Amino acid sequence: MIETKQLLFESEGPFGLVNLTDDVKSLIRNGQIENGVINIYSHGSTTGVVVLGGEEGLEEDFINMMKRLVPDGDYAHDQKTATNNGVAHLRSTLAGTGVTIPFARKRIYLGMFQQIYFIDFDFVKREREVIVQLMGE
Repeated sequence: MIETKQLLFESEGPFGLVNLTDDVKSLIRNGQIENGVINIYSHGSTTGVVVLGGEEGLEEDFINMMKRLVPDGDYAHDQKTATNNGVAHLRSTLAGTGVTIPFARKRIYLGMFQQIYFIDFDFVKREREVIVQLMGE
């Protein structure tokens, strides 16, 4: 069986992190599937979905890491499209746009401090959509 749901929210622009953990747990708890996997996917090419520890300072550390790994700069995409968000596309590629996590007896298998985050790498505030699919029995 497959259940497909949507999470809609307004992004905050560059490095806007949205904690999706409670929403995802609620979808599992209120869904029809008892055991399976859940896929959390953002179809925005300048966004990411990651599992990150919810401990103090890790959000800031993640942002600083991404800025070091993919620094602001003059990218070919920016020159060819005049959108100036090439860096956001590259950061999305590095972070990934989805995660899949198992669950059993309607409980997701996350570690004690693990949290599921949506990240917006782009510079424009707008409505974002995350697709959540529960697959199992």
